[in-house]
Amino acid sequence: MGDQARRRSTRITGRTSALLAFTIGLAACGSGAAGAPPTTGPAPAVAAPPAAATPAPTRRVVAATPAPVVEPLADEILGAWYESAPGFWWFFRAGDPLCVKAVRTDRDCLAYELVGQPAAIGSAWMSGRILHIDWVRGYCGGQTTLFGTGLEGDTLKFFDQPDDCGGDSWTMTRAGTGSAPTAPPAPAP
Repeated sequence: MGDQARRRSTRITGRTSALLAFTIGLAACGSGAAGAPPTTGPAPAVAAPPAAATPAPTRRVVAATPAPVVEPLADEILGAWYESAPGFWWFFRAGDPLCVKAVRTDRDCLAYELVGQPAAIGSAWMSGRILHIDWVRGYCGGQTTLFGTGLEGDTLKFFDQPDDCGGDSWTMTRAGTGSAPTAPPAPAP
């Protein structure tokens, strides 16, 4: 056997002897007094091998937004309004046949009709000065429009809000007042 082979054999034998001594020492640690049966203690904790370095997903915490307060339309908004497109807006109190039969809501509702076109209809409610319209048919059907509102005498103003269906601001005059024409009959349910 050459020098290199002897050194390798000595290292292996030395390592094996050290491992055997370590194992015997561990076994002795688990026994009580001489001759007593071994005691069982809690199992040693085994650490799992580290997982591949994958970044933990980040969690975005979103603050809860309180639900808007649902208020009926102001009495002053009810009725027919003319806008210069030309068109008419009608606002109805909950329970009106249009609200019940066509819009199928227990809230207030509205109809918007450009002259010569079919009416768009939807449920309507207020949250402060913001008018919420959930369109059922026609203009933005199946979507929501939000308008800031301003009412002064016989003038009603809608201010378009971002992130909704729509995109226009309107100034209307109560139908039949000033130079505004009288409204035709409201759309039938």
